[in-house]
Formats: sequence, structure tokens, C-alpha cells
Amino acid sequence: MRKHFIPVALFVVLATMAVSCQKENVMDFAPETTVSEAGTVYTVQYAVNGVLHSITISNDSEWDAFMQTIFALSREGYEVRIVDENRPADGLSAKETQAYTTTNESNASTWTQKKVLGGYQVTVVYNQTTGEYTCIATR
Repeated sequence: MRKHFIPVALFVVLATMAVSCQKENVMDFAPETTVSEAGTVYTVQYAVNGVLHSITISNDSEWDAFMQTIFALSREGYEVRIVDENRPADGLSAKETQAYTTTNESNASTWTQKKVLGGYQVTVVYNQTTGEYTCIATR
């Protein structure tokens, strides 16, 4: 036992001396710096034929993917309603309604996104016989 005690004790003394000779405190370390992009996060609720869903969108590419999904659902015959959760609802009793009809999906998508971010609830319906998207914004 005495043979094992001396090397271990010698190792502990040398380790303590090595730490005490350090110019910096071993326990101090530089905090990591991270750069985070401060962006706007949207929580959007949407209903597909009355079934409510929610999604969080944080950038333009996610918006584009979401809008593609919405318009794909509408082409399949579903009625889709979209509303931005973060927008406060107006307390006005009179409803304001705007309608937009087009055969161009990109234009309908841009109009829908603009209205949703403007505080409107937008309903998207696709007419398969005419190939038209009808987008109705209500506030």
C-alpha cells in the first residue's frame, strides 16, 4: 500500500503546483458570443374544412412553403381559412370584406399573405372547372 501512496501523493502535489502557476484562473472562461437574427415570428392559425391547425412561421421561405401547402389543399377541393394569431382583432361591429379572384397562384398567394399580415382572415377556395382561386379577406 505504501508503494501506491507515494506516487499518488506526488501526482496530487504536482497537479496543484501546475494549476497554481497558471496566469489565468482556470475556472474563468470567456463567454460564448452568438449572433442571432432578430426576426418576426408569426403564429398562424388555419382551418382546413373546419379543422383548426396552427403553425409558427419565422422567415420568408417558411411563408412560401406554407402558402404552397395552402394552395395545394385548395386545389384538392378543401376550403382553407387563414388568420395571423398575433394581429389584434378590431372591435368594430361592421365587417370589411375584400375578394380577389385570379387564375395565377403566385398572385393569389401574394395577395393572401398581404391580407393575413394586415389582420384579415382569408378564405381560399379553388374552382376546378374555371381554374380560378377565390380569396376572400374579412376583418
